[in-house]
Amino acid sequence: MSERIVVVANGQWPSERVWVELIANADKVVALDGAADRINCDIVIGDLDSWSGIGELEVIHIKGQDDTDLAKALKRFDVNDVFGIEGDRLDHRLAAFTALFETDSNATIHLDGWNARRVPADGTILEVEIGANVSLFAFGKVSAIYTSGLLHSLDGDDMVTSSRGVHNEVTANRVNISHSGGDLLVIWQV
Repeated sequence: MSERIVVVANGQWPSERVWVELIANADKVVALDGAADRINCDIVIGDLDSWSGIGELEVIHIKGQDDTDLAKALKRFDVNDVFGIEGDRLDHRLAAFTALFETDSNATIHLDGWNARRVPADGTILEVEIGANVSLFAFGKVSAIYTSGLLHSLDGDDMVTSSRGVHNEVTANRVNISHSGGDLLVIWQV
């Protein structure tokens, strides 16, 4: 069985109810730079421009500004969950979503009241409450999207970057989403 790895960013965290459970179920906690000053973690990773340097933990110092600290962590580890990307830096929030595509990560990003995940071509399954909101966002062209368990299903439709796909409603506790190519993000209400 593989390890459950949680990455903690240094932005605003979701409600304590969310992150405490993620940490409790983690085999390994990886802090992005300055987040290591806010939580007990196993590893700190990044360019280390905001971490105090205090603490006995494994340090992975990766210099350079070609990618974010989150992308550095997603490239190095098979991450299950990410939290702490919310806050006043809009560029960091958007970069968190694009880092999922950049690294082909299947990690779930936990936000306050929402989750987000990259949809791989072979699909993803969401266990969601009936009536919850689900939105799909194409980054560029995404081909042959299929969904089930949503009020407005897609049956081989293509999508391009647009507002199409926003605010769909869950009609079954199990939502299936797949496509044949491209970068597709799903966000859902929790």
